[in-house]
Amino acid sequence: MTAARPFSPRFSHLRARLPAAIGAACALCNGPAPIGQLCSGCTRDLRHSMRHHPWRCARCALALPAPGPCPDCADQRPSLEKVIAAFDYIYPADSLILRYKNARQFQLAAAFAALAVDAIQLASPGGDCPPWPALTPLIPIPGSHRSLRRRGFNPAGEFASRLGRLLNMPVLHSLLYREPDHLKQSTLNRRQRRANTAHLYYCARNIRMPYAVLVDDVLTTGSTLNTAARALIAAGAQRVFAVVIARTPYVARDEPEGSGLPDTLSSPD
Repeated sequence: MTAARPFSPRFSHLRARLPAAIGAACALCNGPAPIGQLCSGCTRDLRHSMRHHPWRCARCALALPAPGPCPDCADQRPSLEKVIAAFDYIYPADSLILRYKNARQFQLAAAFAALAVDAIQLASPGGDCPPWPALTPLIPIPGSHRSLRRRGFNPAGEFASRLGRLLNMPVLHSLLYREPDHLKQSTLNRRQRRANTAHLYYCARNIRMPYAVLVDDVLTTGSTLNTAARALIAAGAQRVFAVVIARTPYVARDEPEGSGLPDTLSSPD
């Protein structure tokens, strides 16, 4: 299979005209948009809360109602250096996640990856490169056998593949493993989620990685990512970052003794 070649200078003007010519449409408003992306207006709207919310946890990107400790980081020992989220899990962005995960609209992974690249650049010290060295691997959170059978794909894995192409980062799909037969996370409250994921992930071999980047679709309490980060650190990784498509807001939370969190899309499931 031959690699794709860039446009010849003679036909470079076609690059800007192709989306309109073939009828590419924004997944949110159905207006004209570049291929594999949202339109500029919807992109700006989705980014707005992530960029302009006044109080946010510097580690896990949780939007807070007021200055103070983060409820997801304060009562556990975080294993992650930093989480970068493309956007907040709020209307209408939540509908995109639903369509991606449950309606198998795989093309949305490209739009999510483009939004994530913008968020990564915004979070970078220099503003033009990620906060980790070049060729740091992306490691998607593995899905449960139940969800893989139901959906036919791993949302985190598809998103990681698209993100890796844009950032020129390798994607290791088979490094992290998941223990079978655990309860579905979306049916559990915060305390139960942490207990359920305590030993959920492991690496089958030792690794020598100064940096690693976990990739997931929706971050709710951080239990999944922190457990996966501990597995990577135990196997030999030194510093672990994470990139997610969406971060659930503080208002979508329950008390520790409640019956479950309202987010029904977070992984693992």
